[in-house]
Amino acid sequence: MADQRQRIIASVFSRRNAEGNLEETYVSHIKIWEDGGAEGGGRKPRYILLSQASNGSGFLHKSKLNTNGTFSVGKTWRLAELRAIQVPDPSSFNLTLSRTYKWQTENREDQQGFIEALVRLFRTVAGPQAPLQLDGVQDFDIPGANGQNAQRTTRRPGRSSPAPGRPNPARTQPSRVAQNNSETSQRVPSPVPNTQVRNGAMSRSGSPNGSTRERVPPPISVPHPSAPIPVRRPSGQTNGSSVRTASNSLDPSRAPQESPVNRPSVPNRVNNASPAPSSTSRTAPSRVENVPSTDTNAIRREQNARISYFDPSNQATLDRLILSSEAQAEGEGDEETAQATLINVEEMIEGYEWASDDVLGRKMTRGAVDMIEARLLDELMALEKANIHSFLESDDRVGVVMKFMDDALAELDNMDGLISTYKIHLNAVGDDILYIQSQNRGLQVQNQNQRALLAELQNLLRTVHVDKEALATLTQESLDKSQSITRLEGAAVQLYKALQAGRDTDMAATMERLQEYQTYNAQFCKRVFDFLSIMFVARSQMLLGDTSGMSKSPPGPRPTALPHTEIEAYLSRYGGIMLYLREMEPTIYSKLCAAYFSSASGLHSTQMKALLSAHLDLVKKVADDELEQGFGAASAPSASKGAAIRRAGTIMRSPIESRQREREKLANGEMRVSDVFGLFLEQLANLIYREDEFVSDFLQINDAGFTYADYMGLDNYFRRQATRSIVFSQATTKLIRGALDLIFGFLPAELKNWLDAALAKDSMEIVGVMAYLERYMVEAEERGNPFIINLLEKQHTRLRLVFDRHVTEQLQGIERTKLSSKKRRGVVHFVKHFSAYSSRIEAQLVGASNLEIRTNVDAAYEKIVQSMFDSLKQIAKLEGEGEDKGQLNYHVILIENMQYFISEISQMDVPSLNGSTRRAQSIYDENLAAYIKIVFRRPFGKITDFFDGLDRIAKDGSPADLSSNSNFNKSALKKIVKDYTAKDIRKHVDVLAKRVEKHFTDAEKASADDANGVLSGKVLIGVWNSCEEEFVKLTETWSSRITMLYGDIGVTLEYTTAEVESAFRKQKFGS
Repeated sequence: MADQRQRIIASVFSRRNAEGNLEETYVSHIKIWEDGGAEGGGRKPRYILLSQASNGSGFLHKSKLNTNGTFSVGKTWRLAELRAIQVPDPSSFNLTLSRTYKWQTENREDQQGFIEALVRLFRTVAGPQAPLQLDGVQDFDIPGANGQNAQRTTRRPGRSSPAPGRPNPARTQPSRVAQNNSETSQRVPSPVPNTQVRNGAMSRSGSPNGSTRERVPPPISVPHPSAPIPVRRPSGQTNGSSVRTASNSLDPSRAPQESPVNRPSVPNRVNNASPAPSSTSRTAPSRVENVPSTDTNAIRREQNARISYFDPSNQATLDRLILSSEAQAEGEGDEETAQATLINVEEMIEGYEWASDDVLGRKMTRGAVDMIEARLLDELMALEKANIHSFLESDDRVGVVMKFMDDALAELDNMDGLISTYKIHLNAVGDDILYIQSQNRGLQVQNQNQRALLAELQNLLRTVHVDKEALATLTQESLDKSQSITRLEGAAVQLYKALQAGRDTDMAATMERLQEYQTYNAQFCKRVFDFLSIMFVARSQMLLGDTSGMSKSPPGPRPTALPHTEIEAYLSRYGGIMLYLREMEPTIYSKLCAAYFSSASGLHSTQMKALLSAHLDLVKKVADDELEQGFGAASAPSASKGAAIRRAGTIMRSPIESRQREREKLANGEMRVSDVFGLFLEQLANLIYREDEFVSDFLQINDAGFTYADYMGLDNYFRRQATRSIVFSQATTKLIRGALDLIFGFLPAELKNWLDAALAKDSMEIVGVMAYLERYMVEAEERGNPFIINLLEKQHTRLRLVFDRHVTEQLQGIERTKLSSKKRRGVVHFVKHFSAYSSRIEAQLVGASNLEIRTNVDAAYEKIVQSMFDSLKQIAKLEGEGEDKGQLNYHVILIENMQYFISEISQMDVPSLNGSTRRAQSIYDENLAAYIKIVFRRPFGKITDFFDGLDRIAKDGSPADLSSNSNFNKSALKKIVKDYTAKDIRKHVDVLAKRVEKHFTDAEKASADDANGVLSGKVLIGVWNSCEEEFVKLTETWSSRITMLYGDIGVTLEYTTAEVESAFRKQKFGS
C-alpha cells in the first residue's frame, strides 16, 4: 500500500508551481472497479485519488495503472461539486457530483478510511455549513470548526453519572435562580438526576438556602461499583424541584438503566438518613425554571406533610417502615425487624394491586414491577431531600456559608462578563494581527523577489560583459597559427555568450552594450571570411603545382591523383570558428561556403581531367578488322585469322586467365576499357566520399545539430539558445544541400566524353563498363551517397541504350548472313563468331552474377541464339522436296553447326547458355538420326525394307500369315539373307565410309581452312560412330525378328555383330 501511494505521488502529484511548491498534495486513494460497458468486456480496475491543491481547493481524480507501474489521470472533479455520499454496503459506495457514480471496492477498511478522509476534506474545503447528503455514512466534524458543536460534544458525556469523589465544577445558587435563571441554565448545563416522578410534583420542598449539597454515606448493602447512586441536592423552591423532577421523568431511557443500582439501596438510605460524607458525585439540574419564591417559614411548617403522592394506606405503611428503621439499632433485633418488614411488604403489595388477578395470572407482572420501582425511587429521593433539609436547618452557619457562596457566584458572573468582553476585544485584535502577519508575509515575498531579481540582473550584466582584452584578440590576433586560433576561440566564447544571453532581452541596461558587441562580431566574421577565402585558393594552387594534382612517382604504372590530406588538415583547425560563423552571421557563413565550393570545384576539375586523360592512354585499341567483325558475313582474311576466333578442339581458357593475361600487359599500356574504367571509378569514388565527409565536418552540413556552445562545452542555457537561434535562409539551405553538386558539377560531361572515347576503341567492352557502374552504384547506396548514385545512374541509363543498339546490330548481322550465304555446307560464320563473342562478354562479367547487367546479357544471349538457329534452318532449307541430296545437305549443315556450337559453348561453363546447349543437342540428335537413315538406304536398302515390311505385317496380323505371303515367306527370307553375307557387309561398309567422308570433307577441303579440317575430323568420327551403333542395333533387331517370327527353321543372318564392328573400325579418316 505504501509503495502504491509513493508511485501515485510520483506519477500524479509531483508537479510544482513557479514558487517551487507542489500544485496538489496527496490525501488518500482507493482502488475501485467500474463497469467496462458493452465494449469493455467486464469490469475495469481504476483508482480514485483525493488531493488538496495549494490554494486550498480539493479534487477527485479517476486514474488507471499503466503497464510500466505509473498512474495516469483520466478524469477530474472539483471537491466542491460533491453533493451526496451513499454507502449501500461495505464493498461499494456512490458519489453524486454532476451525476451519480457507482463504484465497487475490494476492502472494507480502505473504503471506510477513504470516505472518512473525503468527508473531512469536504468540510475543510467547503465549510461546515455546506450541504452534503450522507446515507450510511457518519458525518465527521472538523475540530474547532464550529464552537457550538464542540461545546455540545464535550457536554454529552456528562449525561452519565460522574466518577465518585470528583466534585462537579458547575454549581448553581437556588436563590439566584429566580433572578438569573436563564443565564444560570446556560452556564451550568449539567444533566438532571435519573429519578422519575409520575405526577410531576415533589413530596417535600427544599430549604430556601438549599443550594449547598450534603454528602450521604454510601449504602451498607452491596453497592454497584460502576454506577454509584447520585445524591440530589434539594432545589430552592418546591415548584422548581417539582418541575425539574417532572422533566426528568419524561426521559424513559434513564430510569431502567439506573433502577437496578438504586433498588437495593432503599433500606440502607432510610436507616442512614443522618448527614454523613458521601462518595457519590454531585450533579446539577439541567434546567431551572423561574418560579415564585415561597416563604421559609411556610416551608418549615410543611415539614410534616406527606412525602409521597400515594394513597393513605400505602403512606401509613411507609411511615411504619421509616419509624421502625429509625428505632432499629445495628446488630439488634434483626429477626423481628425482618418479620415486621415482611408483613409491611405484604400490605404494601396489596396496596399496589400485586395480588390482583392480573398479577396472579402473570399478565401484568412487568408493569407492576416498574410501577413499584418508580414509586420507591421517588420516595427515596424525597427521603434524601428531607434528610438534607433537616441537616441544613439544624445549623445556622449554613446560611452564612450560602451567602458567601452567592456572593462568590455573583463575582464569578461578573468575571464571566468581563472575560466575554475581553474575548471580543481579543478576537478583534487577533484579526488585526492576522492581517498584519499576512501583510508581513507579502512584504517578505516581495523582498525575496526583489533580491532574486537584483541577483538575476547582476548575473545578466556579468553575462553580457566582454573583456576588452577578448575584443582586442578578436580584432588583432593572427588567423594562421594554431595557438592563435585557440585564443580566438576563447575570446569568441565571451562574445558568443553575451550575444546569446541578450537575444531575448530588450532592457535598456544591455541594449547599448549589445549593439557594440554586434559591431565587433560583424568585424570578426568579415575578417575570418576574407582570410579563409584567400587560403582556399592558395592551398588549392599549392596542391595542383605543375602536375595538375597528379602523383609524380606513382607506386605503379597506374596514374594516381594526389590526396587532399594537407588541405583538410589545415582547414579542419577552423571547425570551431565555422560553427561560430554559422550561428552568429549566417550570411557570411553562406558566402564562405560558396567560396569553398568554388575553389574545391576548380581543384577537383583539374585533377579529374588529368586523371581521365591518363587513364584513356591505358586503353588498348582493338584492330579495325576485329572492331568491324560481328555476326555478319566474314571476309577471307578475317575468316582465316586464328587469333580472333576460338577453334574447336582447343582448350577453352577461363575469363580469369584471360583477365590475368591482359593485366600483365598493363606495363605496355594495353588494358581493356572496362578494367581501366574500374581503376578510375575506384579513385573517383574515394575522392567523392572523402570530400563529402570533409565538407560535413568542416562546414557542419549535417543533421547532428552540433552548435558552438556544444563545441566549447558551455552551459545548457547557451546550448538551448544556440539551437533556437540557428535559422538559415532558403538560399543558404539550398546551397549547403547541393554541396557535392556544386563541387563536382563538371563530372557528368567529363565522364560521358571519356566513355565515348574509350568505347570507340573497343565497343565490346560496354558490358564491363556497365558492370562497374552497377557495382559502384550498389556501394554508394550502401554508404548513403545520393550524389554518386545519381552520377553513375545517368551514365548507366545512357549505356543501357547503347547496349540495346549493339544487340540489335548483332541480330541484323545474322539476318544478313542468312540472306547472302551461298554455302550449303560447313560451319556458318555467325556460329563460329558466337563462341568468341560470348567469351569476350563473359570475361567482362566476372563476379557480376548479382548485377542487372547479368540479366541483360542473358536476355541478349537468348535473342542471338534463337536468331542463329532460325537462320541455320533457313540456310539449310531444302531446294527440292523429296530429293535425297537436298535432304542430306540439310542434315549435314545442321549436324556440323550444332556440333561446333555444343563443343565450344559446353567448354565455357556459362549457366545462362546451358539451355541453348540443350536445344542444340536436341537438334543435333534429330538430324543425325535422319542422316543415318538416308545414307543407309543405298547399301542396306533391300534388307532394311524387308524387315520394315515384316514388322508391319507382324504388327497388323498373325505370324501364320507369313507362309502365305510370297514376299515374306521362308524362301524370301533365305534369299535376303544370302544377299548380305559377311563379305557383302564389308563391301557395303567401305562404300558407306567413302560417302560419309565425302559429305563432311569435300566443302571444307575446297576452302583450305585448317580449323574446319580439325572440325571435319571430329564431326566425321562422331557421325561414323553413330552409323556403327545404328547398324549393330539393326542387326540385333533383325536376328530377334527371325527367331521370333520364323521359329527354328535353321535360317539366320550370314554375318554377326562382331563382323559389323570389325568392318566399321577398319575405316580410317583423315589419312
